[in-house]
Amino acid sequence: MENNYKAVKDAIDLGYRYIDTAPISGNEEEVGDALLTKIDEGVVKREDLYIVGKLLNPKAFHDAALIKDELLSTLRNLNLTYLDQYVIQCPEGDLNFNDTWHEMEKLIDNFIVKSIGVSNFNESQINHLLTSARCTPVTCQFDCHPYLTQTKLSDFCRSKNIAVTVYNPFGSSNLLDDPQIESIAQTYRKTPEQILLRYQIQRGHIAIPISISKIKLKENMDIFKFELDNQDMAALGKLERANKNYSSLNSLSYERMKLKLCFRQ
Repeated sequence: MENNYKAVKDAIDLGYRYIDTAPISGNEEEVGDALLTKIDEGVVKREDLYIVGKLLNPKAFHDAALIKDELLSTLRNLNLTYLDQYVIQCPEGDLNFNDTWHEMEKLIDNFIVKSIGVSNFNESQINHLLTSARCTPVTCQFDCHPYLTQTKLSDFCRSKNIAVTVYNPFGSSNLLDDPQIESIAQTYRKTPEQILLRYQIQRGHIAIPISISKIKLKENMDIFKFELDNQDMAALGKLERANKNYSSLNSLSYERMKLKLCFRQ
């Protein structure tokens, strides 16, 4: 869709350099067209950008021969010759994903991806992966926000030198309307979204919010000239709703939306 094409161009013009994509609903083609436009215009060089792709096709999880085909399809759609990172989207219960991982490691050997990661893996699954992995995942992407702090998983990833990438830092509309978050936002004269992004940055996480509005894209970048104090960080951490059904797998719909852009201090 034209909106996605424009959003990627706007993002690059504003200074975004990390773009997270998925082969759903034409997302990759739109991103690829925008990337090609901005590279041809001389706004950026390919090496200035960090592009992440996803292995989503369940058939490829079970058929090693399909993994490279899936990646090559993504590269064609994105008008690229390599990815900076390729991510297994989600493990399946009956799947020996270690075999999938070994095939993805070969993509690094062949210089068509620079790194590989996982998404929606829990601690047990990561440990199982590490039993035979030659390359440790550079990141684990999962749902995380003040209603679902994921502290244990975050600490575990840090102990394994795996970066945390948060694909749903804004949670739901209920989170954006939370009175305590609104109060903190007023204190700092920021939007609730900016507070939620700053919260993730100060936790040492990478945040990839979803946005196609140029105004929001610009707002979301304006989070590096202030810092939440310890009291406000603690208050946000206490909003955890462990008794609610806030599961990272329940938020996979976010992976199917327009595009995601990264913040990391």
